[in-house]
Formats: sequence, C-alpha cells, structure tokens
Amino acid sequence: MKIRLKIFAIAIALVLATGIGTIVVSYSVSKGIVTGEVYARLETTAQSRADHIETTLSNHREFVEMMAVGNAFVDVVDESKNYTWRMEQINRRITNTRKICEDICGIMILDRNGTVIASSAQNIGRDESATAIFQRGKDGVYTDDLRICEQTGDPVIGTAAPILVDGEFAGVMVVYFDAEDGLFKITTDGTGLGETGEVYLVNRDNYMISPSRFADDAVLNQLVGEIEHTGEDDYGHSAVLTKNYLGTDVLQVHKHIDEMNWTLVSEMSRKEALAPVTGLTRMLFIVTIFLLAAGIVVSAILSGTITEPIVTLQKGIVAMEMGDEDRRVGTDADDEIGELSRAFERMLSEVRQSRAELEEYNLNLETQIEERTKRLTESEEYLKELVNKLRISQEGLSAPVVQIWDRILALPLIGAIDEQRVETIMGTLLSEITRTQSDVVILDVTGVHEIDTYVTNQLIRIVAAAQLLGADCIVTGVRPESAQTIVELGIDMSEIVTRRTLQEGLAYALKLTGGGLTREERGSN
Repeated sequence: MKIRLKIFAIAIALVLATGIGTIVVSYSVSKGIVTGEVYARLETTAQSRADHIETTLSNHREFVEMMAVGNAFVDVVDESKNYTWRMEQINRRITNTRKICEDICGIMILDRNGTVIASSAQNIGRDESATAIFQRGKDGVYTDDLRICEQTGDPVIGTAAPILVDGEFAGVMVVYFDAEDGLFKITTDGTGLGETGEVYLVNRDNYMISPSRFADDAVLNQLVGEIEHTGEDDYGHSAVLTKNYLGTDVLQVHKHIDEMNWTLVSEMSRKEALAPVTGLTRMLFIVTIFLLAAGIVVSAILSGTITEPIVTLQKGIVAMEMGDEDRRVGTDADDEIGELSRAFERMLSEVRQSRAELEEYNLNLETQIEERTKRLTESEEYLKELVNKLRISQEGLSAPVVQIWDRILALPLIGAIDEQRVETIMGTLLSEITRTQSDVVILDVTGVHEIDTYVTNQLIRIVAAAQLLGADCIVTGVRPESAQTIVELGIDMSEIVTRRTLQEGLAYALKLTGGGLTREERGSN
C-alpha cells in the first residue's frame, strides 16, 4: 500500500473509530440516563395513581360502613318492626342517597340469609347467599372486584358492610359505585404519559379492569400478559423492559394494590422513551460524517506534502534502474526526507564504485571457476571408470566359478548370501555351465558361516537350475552347526548330494565323470 493511501486509511480509521466510539458511549450513557428518568417518572405516576385509587376505595368503605349504622338501614333488617313502614323508610332513604351521591350506581340490602329485601334495582327476593360480597360482607367491610352491572351494563365496584341489630348480625348493606366516575378517571388521566404512555388496572386473573387508550372495550375483555408482582415499595425491581398486551416494546412499572389483589401498570413505549437518545445519536452520526469529510480533505493535503519528495526520490531511483546513472535523486529540502535523499545519493555513488570493483572480481572468479570445473570433470570421469572396474571385480568375486577339471566346475562361496548375490551366482553359474558344457558343479560352502532357511532354499534353487541344464551338483563344506540348524528347521536335503570337503567332492565328481569321460563315452562303456 502506498504512503498516501496509508495516510488516507489512518485518518479515516481514526475519525471512524473516534466517531463510532463516541456514538456508542454517548448512546449507552444517554440511554441509561433517559431510561432511569423515564422509569422514575413512571414510578412516580404509578405511585400517585395507586395512592389515589387506594384513597378512593378507602372512602367507599368508610361511606358504606357509616351508612350501615344508619337508622333506616338498621330498621329494615329488624323484623320486630312494621314491614310496611320499614320498606317505605328504606326506599325513601335509598332514593335520596342516590340523588345526593351521583357516583353511587345502586344500593342493595340483604337479610341475614342473603336474600335481597330492599334494592334500587328490580332484584328483590333474589338469593345472594352464595356470592362473595355476602359471605365476606357479613364478617366486615369488603370491597368486591370490578364487574359489569346487570341492569345498566356499566362497570361498578361493590362495597359491603354488615348491619347489626343490638350487636347481632342481621344483614348486609351493599353499595355499587360507578367505576367510570371514580377509578377510570384516575387511570385514564394522561398527564405526564406522552403519546404512547398509559395507566391501567389488572385484576388477579390478568384481565384489564380499566379502559385502555389504544384498545376498545378492554374492560374485563383484554387479557394482559403475565405480570410478575413485586413488593409494594420495591420500585427498582418492578421496573422492566417488556412487551405489553399490544405487542409493543415498553418501559413498564408495576404497583401492587394488595387489599384488592390488583396490579396498577404504568408504561410508555420504548421508542418514545428513548426518542431523545435517538435524536442525540442521529446528531452525533451527522457530526461524524462531517468530521470524516474534513479528515479526508486534511489527509489529502497532508499526504501530498509528505509524499511529494518521496515520489521525486522514487522516480529518480526508477530512472537509475533504467540505466540513467547520472540522474540526481537528492533534494534541497531541510526535512528528514531531504536528508534521506542526499544520503541515498551518496550511497548510490559508493554502490557504483563497489559495482566496478565487483565486476572485476567476478571476471577473475569466473576464470578460476572454469579451471576448477574442468579439473573436477576430469576427476569425476576417472572415479566413474574406477568404480565401474571395482563393480566388475566385486561381481566376479561374489560368484567365482572355476573350472577345476574337464567338464567339472567349482563354485567356492564365502561370506553372507543375500538376494542380490544369489541372482549374480545364479546367472554366472548357469552361463559357465553352458559355456564349458560341464557335467558336474561343486558348490563349496566352507566359507559360509551361517546357513539358514533362506540360504538353504536358494542353494536348492541353484541346484535345480543347474540340473535343468544337465549338470549334477555336489554341495561340500557344510559346517556341523549349519547341518544341525538345517535338521532342526526340517529342511528336505534328500535330493542334494553333499560331501564333507572339496577334495571328497572332486573325487566324487571324477567318479561321476569317469575320470574325465563325457556322458556319451560313459554311456557307451
């Protein structure tokens, strides 16, 4: 890579590394700060709304508890008093109470058996003994879960309190409060929640029991995902990043309303919550692009200033390589590059002088090399001829076939017998048998110190080959230890004629040849 490109690459890499590092660090830090602020705002909102809801429910209980000790409500369950009078009095009181308290949707009085004996609705005589509001209301003040009113279809919250007559349980008073005028106004207030934030209540079955800003008819119909309830004051652990019932990524805070087993959820979409961080990141990205462009311009100017003397030096060197030895490469610059060019020019001058001396030395060296090469060639030819003679002599010694009598050959074997030597013995012996027309071959193994299975098998091969050419073979000079080895190995030597010494072998050979007669002459005799 050229220096100019390196400078470009370094500058761009530096700007990019700095810019990306700044963006990543700024994003991480800003995200942490903004997320913490949003969580804090959501926690504050959730806490204030939860406190408001708890206050509202507490007011409902105090109101119903106070009404339950009123004369009209106590008299209506007192069977010792006139029934007609009791009914007129309670109906008048129920009507007046509903006119005064607009958030009351309905009032119902149950006797000690759970039967409706007075009501603002048309349900007198209905058995409510199995309902939770009766079972729990006769033991103390109880607020039931939110439900839909059968008569009006509006969401209501029922609160019950026991009615006592002379200190004895006599009935239950139930008041239904309109949730739209109470709880829903608290949860649907969008103050401080932006465009995507909302607050809603979830019951123990994870169904929404307050209206949603983004889903229609959500009350008791919209199922919310499983919510992990945390301690009432443990806001840090109740803040999570999750998906809401719409599948949107949100920052979410939970607040558990213990007495109702409700969960108040305050949330805001992650996109809106991190919008300031996104804007900051976009701005930093634009700044990085600007710095990158500025870095390219600055690096172009800087690289030109640095590389121009180097390019001049490089062109001068190329010209000198092409044969222009008089070309000057030194510059008058006062910087390090100028000093480098002048030092390089001095070095080139010294190189020219050294080259001339080297050429003269090379000429003398070539002459010496030619003379030495010629002598080495002559020595090599002489050594090859000598090696060839030694090889021929060695082959002759490895298979020394000697004609000791007319038509009688002797082959004294000395030393170890290997595969290569067997082939030499075989070829030489067979050639001599054919050439001399011999009838008997004496194989003397006196000089073979060790005769094993391999050597014995090779001797058998040699004998068989000689017999194929019409010559009888006699093996002489087998050592006692070799004979013992052959017997122990179980090698069959029955077809091989053996004699103890070469003299005995020669005597037997003369006997076979009839004292030098040919096979034809011995046959005629």
